[in-house]
Amino acid sequence: MATEIHGLIMSEYENRQRASRLSLEERTTEVYKKIPSIEDIDEEISISGIHYNKMILKGLIDYKEAGDKLTSRLKELRSQKSELLVANGFDKDYLDASFNCSKCKDTGYISTREGTHKCACYKQLLIEHLHTNSNLRITEEENFQYFDENMYPDRVDEARYLTHLSPRQNMLAIKERCLNFIDNFQSHEEKNLFFSGPTGVGKTFLSNCIAYELLKNGRTVMYYTAPVLFDILNERKVRAFSDKEYEDTSYKSIMNCELLIIDDLGTEAQSASRYAEFLTVLNTRHLRNLTTPCKVIISTNLEARQLYEYYTERVASRIIGSFNMYRLYGDDIRRVKKKHNL
Repeated sequence: MATEIHGLIMSEYENRQRASRLSLEERTTEVYKKIPSIEDIDEEISISGIHYNKMILKGLIDYKEAGDKLTSRLKELRSQKSELLVANGFDKDYLDASFNCSKCKDTGYISTREGTHKCACYKQLLIEHLHTNSNLRITEEENFQYFDENMYPDRVDEARYLTHLSPRQNMLAIKERCLNFIDNFQSHEEKNLFFSGPTGVGKTFLSNCIAYELLKNGRTVMYYTAPVLFDILNERKVRAFSDKEYEDTSYKSIMNCELLIIDDLGTEAQSASRYAEFLTVLNTRHLRNLTTPCKVIISTNLEARQLYEYYTERVASRIIGSFNMYRLYGDDIRRVKKKHNL
């Protein structure tokens, strides 16, 4: 997936460079037609280096003197060119190449004494492509900056929630663990995340907050609802059996993306064969995570203990063994916001 996105970005840079060249050619033709003497100046600029090299080879001038004279002559010619442009109503830099990014000149890379590294514009394009390919529709308010603990009651209700923690205390603790997950994302020891709880308590919001931070850091993220995920797994199994040339990019992304988000687990059509494929996904990603980040976030209305009722023992055991389990509870945030006109 990362390789494919890199290819898309480099193709975009090639298109930008091509557009820049065409634009410069059009402007040059326009100027030459209006100011023919500038074409003569450009011709002299292009052959000046050859002229002085010949003089050096013939022993008529030494390297230092040739370099000084060449620099002086080029400066003079460029000054004449700028003056002619301005005198004829053009900007003095009208015949300079224009780029979307002046730092890397639309190559995506900058060379320094320390070596070659990716330009900031490359990183921005990477983030944009990662967002586009993630299936996520993250709004500007779905990040930790907009996390509001006041949406959760600060009242302990053991009879209702079966815990001595208030919904607010619980959510603040889960938020800290999510931030730790982001900070330790590179570590193979950092477990996956499992969010359970009723509708409207912030499971999807937390997943999006984490995805937002990881996408900013250039990580590959894929989001699927459980029904869509299981349909992809089933289609791949059926078509791969009958068509040996079949290649499903969605299936590859499910297996290889650095973070896979599965939303609404438990809402998919139940099938033993499907769960076998699901176990393959979990096991494959678990093994990949030993060498490179390959983590999963699951959100569901199911309680952890219900996993054994809905899935095979092997699937349930894999989830419980390789996920940190967090139960969210409280009032439906959408109703709270509506009640307070937020």
